[in-house]
Amino acid sequence: MKLLAWITELFIETFGITRPKPEQVRTTNLVIGGFLLAFATIVLGIVGFLVFQITAGSSH
Repeated sequence: MKLLAWITELFIETFGITRPKPEQVRTTNLVIGGFLLAFATIVLGIVGFLVFQITAGSSH
């Protein structure tokens, strides 16, 4: 949960959006942090797959 809170805080600071109300912080962390973490994981997975394919293809 600390990772999601950190990602959410970074997003809020970077884009300067309005801070959530105290009762909305947990939901905000789950939605924004979860989306950004999932997006970063997908991007890294795609990049890793492409690098693997390039290196495996050049070894033949």
